[in-house]
Amino acid sequence: MLIVTKAVGILLTPPGIIVLLAILGLVLQKRSRLLGTTLLWVGIGALYALSLPVTGSALLRTLQRSAIVLPTVEKIIAGDVDAIVVLGGGRDADQPQYGGAIVGRFTLERLRYAARLQRATGLPILVSGGSVFGPGVSEAELMRQTLQEDFHATAEWIEDRSHTTMENALNARTILEAAGKKKVWLVTDAWHMPRAYWAFGRVGIDATMAPTGFIGEGTDTLLDFLPSSHGLSWSDIAIHETLGILWYRWHYGGDAKSEPKPGPGQGKQQKP
Repeated sequence: MLIVTKAVGILLTPPGIIVLLAILGLVLQKRSRLLGTTLLWVGIGALYALSLPVTGSALLRTLQRSAIVLPTVEKIIAGDVDAIVVLGGGRDADQPQYGGAIVGRFTLERLRYAARLQRATGLPILVSGGSVFGPGVSEAELMRQTLQEDFHATAEWIEDRSHTTMENALNARTILEAAGKKKVWLVTDAWHMPRAYWAFGRVGIDATMAPTGFIGEGTDTLLDFLPSSHGLSWSDIAIHETLGILWYRWHYGGDAKSEPKPGPGQGKQQKP
């Protein structure tokens, strides 16, 4: 079921959806040349637009708009926060220079921020992420190793059974309740925060946003209006997250903290 869900997600986001449009256009040209040609041009237009870095960055900034930034580490105060929860963001398999799998770049970025938070406050860390595509070392175990070996930080709890953001929240709740932890900082990328924060609120975890990995503001250059692979990647992430938010709200429903509230000393919402 998980593979089917992932496959559907791939086909509904670029470049999958663009390929489907092109194939559909070619098939329909035999019946209706106008409709088939129109779909082909729509696919080409979508590929160009979504491959622009200016498009991808704008879409990601829209997602991170609701993310509330914690104070800088030098000014941060834990207050009544009990723990730090870090969500996995992917892994890279078969890296010979490390002797096997390692955490991916999004996960590494999140761990770096969590380690700094721990050094500043002494709070315990919970890492969350299972083996999404079969057997092997869990993402959470790789996160624990990375915290210890690369950032000289420690993970108090390892949640290694989750495959989705909602499962991250459900499984983390079980661990936190058993440990008597009531309020957490939730660490993930700013563009992933809307869905993660909603999921944690949905299962009843009192979470305060601790986002990282912001797409920064900058002056657009000519290169931002030229199609590129990273522009398409940004658009893919943004569309995937938007669909994920819509699916969660429809599938899980119920009440959840839809409007984030700043924690003690927390900054204002990030502007798009």
